[in-house]
Order: sequence, then structure tokens, then C-alpha cells
Amino acid sequence: MRYLYRTMLDNDQGKNKEEEAQNSSPNSSRLVKIAFGFAAGLALIIIYLLAPRSGPAPRILAEGPSRIEQELSVLRSAYPGIKIENTFDPAISDWKIHITKDDTIVELYWAEGRYLPANLLGSKEKYRKLIFYIPYIPKKLADPATFSDAQIEEIRAFGSSESRETAPVSATSFFEAIYDTSTRKDVERHITKTMFLGKQVSVHENIVELLARVEEQILAAAQTDDAVKAFMESISSIDGYSWRQIRDTNGISFHSMGLAIDILPRSWQNKIIYWNWEKNKGNENWMLIPLSERWMPPKRVIDIFEKEGFVWGGRWTVWDNMHFEYRPELILGRRIAE
Repeated sequence: MRYLYRTMLDNDQGKNKEEEAQNSSPNSSRLVKIAFGFAAGLALIIIYLLAPRSGPAPRILAEGPSRIEQELSVLRSAYPGIKIENTFDPAISDWKIHITKDDTIVELYWAEGRYLPANLLGSKEKYRKLIFYIPYIPKKLADPATFSDAQIEEIRAFGSSESRETAPVSATSFFEAIYDTSTRKDVERHITKTMFLGKQVSVHENIVELLARVEEQILAAAQTDDAVKAFMESISSIDGYSWRQIRDTNGISFHSMGLAIDILPRSWQNKIIYWNWEKNKGNENWMLIPLSERWMPPKRVIDIFEKEGFVWGGRWTVWDNMHFEYRPELILGRRIAE
């Protein structure tokens, strides 16, 4: 527009005074129109930029996918039967996550990866992020013999009752939305009994088919793998649904939603299976127990579970080697959680 204005002035200067006098009024009118048009356009741009809007927030000089874009991509892959959308809420200055299952829509806020309802945003620091890091294949379990004194003290502090009582807990709002598990009554509408590796277990109906796929692969592996065959023969019981909190914490266990199972071998094969049982016996150096003295399923069994989206508790700092829970987002999202 400045170029147009300057060109008009240059052309006018080449005219004689008589023409200039005759045309002064039309030219002035033309310049006023141009100036008015410029001001009106500028005003519209300012109004657009300042007006509150719902919908996607503007992306300014973004370099690659944002954290929330990566997380939502993982969640959509992990739970393909669930519709997950997002819009930006300027009143909260956060992303609103719309979760649709069947005809039910639940709205949560991203809350820096915690996926919380509006009433929990003020206490979001009490919750850990939905997608967090766990060691995963091909990474090996850490050898306790290699721990430094600083690492030992850090792990001991992490496992202390004081730490576990105040540490952030898992935010379950996302899972309540997709599994209908907000209350015990809600959960128990979806709990069903199924047979798994020759044992009856109660679980959420949504993981019955997944466990069937795991079982099919373990049975096939047992035909040629002696370690897998021995594992199957050693199973004493398998526990599933149990409404309870995680020991020493305020968090709800995934057993409470029917999304986890514990595989218990007979006599634990004279090995140690769970860190807290050992700690409660008075062993403050539970983290130094050699891997060879801990009971654990064969690697091939663990691989099969993880292939189907189940996380093995033996990979945690506070290890629970009998435990598997369905958390496909942790496996698919391991790269963005590192």
C-alpha cells in the first residue's frame, strides 16, 4: 500500500500547476479512501489477533511435533477404539482433551501430560504424568552390583514409606474415561472371569482377548522352550481384579480396574519376588538383591506380554516381578518419555 501511495505522488508531481489545481479535490478524495482502507484492514487484523477463540491454539515457529501432539499420537495408537481430540481452552490456558467412547464424551485437561479433570487442576503436582519412562527391551535390567553409593541411597529414599506416601501417584482419570472405572460399582460391571494359563482370573472385559493372545503365544513357545514350559508348570495361582490402593501410597492400583494380573509360582521357587515384602522383613538393602536371587518369568514370556501392551513390574525401581499391567502407552511412548 505504501508503494501505491508513493507512486501516486510521483505521478502528480509531473503535472502542471493548472492540472494540479483542477485535480486537487479528486486526488485528495482518493488519498483519503486509500488511508481509510489501510486503517480498516489494520483494525481487522488486530481484532482477529486479540479476540478469544476456542479450537487449536496458534503454532508459532514450531519445530517438529509438540509434546502434546506426540502424546496424543501415542494414545491414539495405543487405544484405536477410542476417539481422542483436542482443542485449546483460552480460559484455562491449557489443552482440553475430548475422549469419546461409544456415545459418551469425557473432557479432561492436558495438565502437562497428566490428563486431569478441571477440579483436579489445582492439585496437579500430586499426580505423575500419564506417559513416563520405564526401561524397555532391548535394555537390560540394571545389575545391583554396579550401583554406586549415591544410587543406592537414592533408591532407598525412593522406596521409603515417607517418600511413597507423599510422591505423585498415577492419574487414573484417562483410564476411568476409556474403561468406565470411576467407582467400584462401575468397575465391577465390567469384571469377568476368564481362564489364563490354566488358572481362573477376574479381569476387566477389555483385556480378556489380549490375555488370550498372550496365552496362545506362551503355549506355542512352551513347545520348544524348556524355560517357558517350566514357567507354566510352576504357576500356583494368578490374581487379577482387587479393589485396593497401592501399598504405602494414596494411588489406586491397576488391579482395582481389573487391568493387572499377578502370576505367583509355587513357593516362589525359593527366590524373592517383590521388593516390599523383603523390605518389610527388615532388609534395608533390598535393592542390592542380585538378579539371580529374584524370581522372574523367562525373558521370552516377558517379551510376549510386552508385545501385546503389558508392562512387566520387574522393570520398575521398586520391582514387582509377578506383576503385569496393560499399559500400551508406556511401551509405545517410551521414546518421548526418555
